[in-house]
Amino acid sequence: MKGFLLSAVLGLVALALVNLCGAYTGVTLPINRLSLGAAGLLGIPGVTLLILINTLF
Repeated sequence: MKGFLLSAVLGLVALALVNLCGAYTGVTLPINRLSLGAAGLLGIPGVTLLILINTLF
């Protein structure tokens, strides 16, 4: 349980950092249920997956 919570927090922090650095990198992710769910359930790999999907489509 502790590992899942740590992964969820790290995913949400990664999502926030991607959006904070978006002005410099040009990569931003919308904050909605899908992105919050992916970041919360999958952690950092979920944020990476969202960035890849956003880049491809």
